[in-house]
Amino acid sequence: MSDNYNQLYEDLEEKLRMIDLEEDNLLKKSEQSFQMVLIAINQLREGLTKNPLDSQASEILFFKEIKPKFVSKLIYHLSVFNIETNKPNGGIKVKRKYYQNELDKLKRYFDNNLEFYRYYRTHSNYLDHKYFVRGKQDIRLTLDSFFFRDRSKFLYQP
Repeated sequence: MSDNYNQLYEDLEEKLRMIDLEEDNLLKKSEQSFQMVLIAINQLREGLTKNPLDSQASEILFFKEIKPKFVSKLIYHLSVFNIETNKPNGGIKVKRKYYQNELDKLKRYFDNNLEFYRYYRTHSNYLDHKYFVRGKQDIRLTLDSFFFRDRSKFLYQP
């Protein structure tokens, strides 16, 4: 199972590299990349539909290791697109202030989810059954970690 997803991810990486080499316009590059990642995520979902996760261990592996690779690309390219399209016209001071504000937003998001980041980055597994298994949401855990679970409205069809 994991080999198919790894191949899908490698193919996505190659397509993103090609877009990066061929397109100079940052907005077009981020938009094309976003669309490419959406296609890959939909292929990921189709693969999951054809071969459902048959155990809690495979579900944890999928939502902890496989899906975040794809979703992180989606979030990144969407963020670049949004930041660049909302960039104000003006001099260097105006743009510097805008970019600093965007960095501050990212820092606040990171700080608000620090507990989950620590858990994930230290390769802990004692809460995997809460974070990475569908239907096991716990309101006391950080809710922003929902991106790493299967959310159909997040994986919309283009």
